[in-house]
Amino acid sequence: MPERASAFGGLSALQHSSGGRNGTSFHGCLRNLYINGKLQDLGWLGQGVEPGCQPCQRGACVQGDCHPTGHRGFTCTCHPGWTGPVCDQQVNNPCDGNKCIHGTCLAINSYSYSCRCQPGFSGVLCDEQDQEATNPCGLSRCKHGKCRVSGLGKAYCECNSGYTGEACDKEVACRGERVRDVYQRQQGYAACQTQEKVSRLECRGSCLGGAEGQGTCCTPLRSKRRKYTFQCTDGSSFVQEVEKIVKCGCTKCFT
Repeated sequence: MPERASAFGGLSALQHSSGGRNGTSFHGCLRNLYINGKLQDLGWLGQGVEPGCQPCQRGACVQGDCHPTGHRGFTCTCHPGWTGPVCDQQVNNPCDGNKCIHGTCLAINSYSYSCRCQPGFSGVLCDEQDQEATNPCGLSRCKHGKCRVSGLGKAYCECNSGYTGEACDKEVACRGERVRDVYQRQQGYAACQTQEKVSRLECRGSCLGGAEGQGTCCTPLRSKRRKYTFQCTDGSSFVQEVEKIVKCGCTKCFT
């Protein structure tokens, strides 16, 4: 099928010299131009007219690469740092003169940025020293225990006996905690202690269902007696019965 003809008015418009054209003249491609029903040969126009269709003429994309999109259209792929339909607008770099004190500037768009902080620093501009990185226990709140630092540099709480929870703020339920230690006695001016360590229970924790202030305490429920030999600093020794706790529980408090 022959291409459809397009009419562009009278021929007189094309009979002027090319010197009359200016910067607003037509730029593009024309195919099978008919004027007053007659196919025109535009080669006589001379300067600025070339056979064939080349929409990507030199300079079409100021700072980029031109890509034809048909007989008369084109698109531009801009070089880094340039934007716009014909790549003639310079992109601003928001990281020029950035205020990231201890970090790296990351551009969000052409007018704003964010800071990626170095280890040990925080804040919008990385200008705040991170206490957790320099002193992991600086912000720790171990209520009934001590702060320790793990092998990974993280702080954690080592709870005292009878307490649990991340901050050692929860009292465990009443229970007997087994300990192994010597018993000590004072014999005149001499200090005496058992020759061997004695295993026993210590009652620690709270009584669920009733706080100690309301009359319920964690106390020994059962004990037994056993004889042990005590050795004194003056060289003497003696045998004495020692009471050992063997069971703990919640009972009424006695003051």
